[in-house]
Amino acid sequence: MNVLYHFHMTIRTLRHNLRPTLLLLISMSVGLVTFILVSGYVSYEQQYDRIFPDAENIYRITTDLYSDGKLQISIPECERDMGSSLKKTYPEVTEAGFLAQASNPQYKIGENIFKDTKVYFASPGLLNIFSFQLLQGDRSQVLTAPYTVLLSESTARKYFGDENPVGKTIVKYPVFEYRVVGVYKDIPKQAHFHPNMLLSFHNQMHLPPPMKAPWGETDFYTYLKVHPGTDLQALEQKMNQLAMAHKKDYFEKNNQLHVYHLQPLKDIHLHSHLKHELQTNARADYLYILLIISLLIVLAVGLNYIHFSFTRALNHASSTGLKKVFGANRRTLIAQSLTDSLVIHVIATAVAFLLCMLLLPFLQKQFGITLDFSLHNRLFWFGLGSILLLSIIINGVVPGYLIGRFRSLDLFHLKYKPLMPGISFRQLFVVGQFAIVMVIIIGIIGINKQVNYLKEKNKGFNLENTIAIKVPQNFRRTSQSINNLDAFEQDLLQNPNISGITQSNRTPGETAAFNFSFAKKGTEHSGKAAVLVAGVHYLKLFDIKLLAGNDFEPHAENVDEGCIINQSCLNFLGYKNSQEAVGRVLKLTDESALQNIELKIRGVCSDFNFQNIREHPGPMILFDWTKNMIWGNYFVKLKQANIASVIPFIRKKFQATFPNYPFEYLVLNDFYNQQFYKEYQLIRMLQAFVLVAILISAINLFAMAWFIAIARTKEIGIRKVNGAKVSEVMTLLNKDFIKWVAIAFVIATPIAWFTMNKWLENFAYKTNLSWWIFALAGILAIGIALLTVSWQSWKAATRNPVEALRYE
Repeated sequence: MNVLYHFHMTIRTLRHNLRPTLLLLISMSVGLVTFILVSGYVSYEQQYDRIFPDAENIYRITTDLYSDGKLQISIPECERDMGSSLKKTYPEVTEAGFLAQASNPQYKIGENIFKDTKVYFASPGLLNIFSFQLLQGDRSQVLTAPYTVLLSESTARKYFGDENPVGKTIVKYPVFEYRVVGVYKDIPKQAHFHPNMLLSFHNQMHLPPPMKAPWGETDFYTYLKVHPGTDLQALEQKMNQLAMAHKKDYFEKNNQLHVYHLQPLKDIHLHSHLKHELQTNARADYLYILLIISLLIVLAVGLNYIHFSFTRALNHASSTGLKKVFGANRRTLIAQSLTDSLVIHVIATAVAFLLCMLLLPFLQKQFGITLDFSLHNRLFWFGLGSILLLSIIINGVVPGYLIGRFRSLDLFHLKYKPLMPGISFRQLFVVGQFAIVMVIIIGIIGINKQVNYLKEKNKGFNLENTIAIKVPQNFRRTSQSINNLDAFEQDLLQNPNISGITQSNRTPGETAAFNFSFAKKGTEHSGKAAVLVAGVHYLKLFDIKLLAGNDFEPHAENVDEGCIINQSCLNFLGYKNSQEAVGRVLKLTDESALQNIELKIRGVCSDFNFQNIREHPGPMILFDWTKNMIWGNYFVKLKQANIASVIPFIRKKFQATFPNYPFEYLVLNDFYNQQFYKEYQLIRMLQAFVLVAILISAINLFAMAWFIAIARTKEIGIRKVNGAKVSEVMTLLNKDFIKWVAIAFVIATPIAWFTMNKWLENFAYKTNLSWWIFALAGILAIGIALLTVSWQSWKAATRNPVEALRYE
């Protein structure tokens, strides 16, 4: 009965206080929408790779590559036989399997020519580790024979429709025919890799010898499934001992060392950012930033609720005093307050979910995020339920406790006092909310400033007005699949809008190959370098400075005519000046030890950030092996920025030269700047957050100014009768809010400064946190406060003083 009475009183109270109730519902709904969307996004990202059975016992092998005792690079790959050897040797390893990237990602089915970069060589063990569900094919036989392929369900449907693809042929450019032996169910979205096709890997296949070497190149993404409770440190030691047994001579001869680690499968998506990742992973630190800010917004909403409830209780203190006279105790008042809180939260949560459903398509398109509100997402529902329960209890208990402290007789003359000695609750509310707003504003400006700084920073080379044309890789220029390559190059150069062309095996923004160690001939001092095939005019086309020696020469006959090293490589070799290195001989050895090359240093160029502007450039070696081969990329420099005008011409020439190859081009500036995608995504989300925080703060300020104006009505009337101007009254009502915002600025500045400095530590090149960033955030916050409060202040200041004096 008491419960029904409390609900009846809650509905009655909310109806009689419709305006503040609506403001409170808007504030709570907006805050809950933010938390629901962010927590849904964060929980979705945290569930990556947990969808695989026994995921907690699956690990990926990563490799740290050392030269001269110094870490050169960390990669998520290892040698091909590492996994299978571990399974054969150590019983705690129950299964092993690998993936390896397939080169030349061009395929043909019938007359359909297409490109697919999500095609990998795979071992049969991979299917068992990740519990691939075969829809067609014999699980014990697939991927065991050479030149066979498994298709994902969506790929099979895309290219074969309802026809059974098993037994069909897929041509891998240019002439390798793969027979379809099965179809597997698509891997769920919440996985760190999504292969469309899996190719068999067999020693009888035509593959590069270094790749087929059992303990050769570290090109294989290798996964292990281990027994529960396995001592992982001990297993890592065994891995390193196993590698040393097979590669000791290579390590000692080249002064190299590989150190292997086991990376939990569940950590890959959020915590792994190694070179050569299978796909771009999320950043856990960015997710935590979003989650913390959403919790701060929920806190701001809670402060709003407490302030609203307590102020409303003060305005109706006499009725509360009457209840206490008739026997209501503090427990009864808290129970009523809890009921109010429950009803408000239920309504706000229902409205919030409705808004989320309406906003979901827009958010997924705008921010590129996926959310999961399904019942099996226990993490999301547990987090949301905990926050709601905590909010209901705190927001219900605190106002009831505060009003319950007063004695019955005191409540009859208790009123809302706009000015209180010491620190009042409303001061804390305003300070806390605007500190949150300013921290978010400073964060947005700081992150945006850093990203723009990196984009505009001199990368060491010029990508403006340059496009990459994708062509076959590792093909001889005289291949029968290519029609008159010389004519193709000459025709491009004759176009009046094209100023130059060159070749390379990598596109700026991609990770260069690190499969060679290098050393100065006659010394043991060796290191790992990024190696890059660079054609004639490469340095000129990208405006890379030649510091000493000569560039590559056109029409040279010898493919081993020498190499060009960058400044970092020069420093690593210990030369004091660039000219001193010219003519010296470098030894290059690949990890399979099958390729041992000696090249003269013909030139030294300046450093350039080929892959990642976040890091300092490392040693890089360029050599021109384009005299007899093509390497996957033609770079075309345009005289004007109008790329669209020249694409039809290039496409026509391309199709005549590569008749069975799909035409594809990249705008290099856009492709290179994709590395900032996560930062752009974070900025867009923070911009939405600051709008939400401003809205919630504005609602609170609006209501607070309204209550204060009502409470000081008589005072304002007296002041106006005595000659006070409207501007003086508005200043009187506004000055406290400005003071509170100033205090919030003092609190927010060191917090934002510390947070931004910690974030900037992730970058080798970082912008300065200029004073104007903090000043701008403070000015914006004061502007928001003035705009919100001044409306109520103006209404109170322009009110007829006669009406004001009749107020009490």
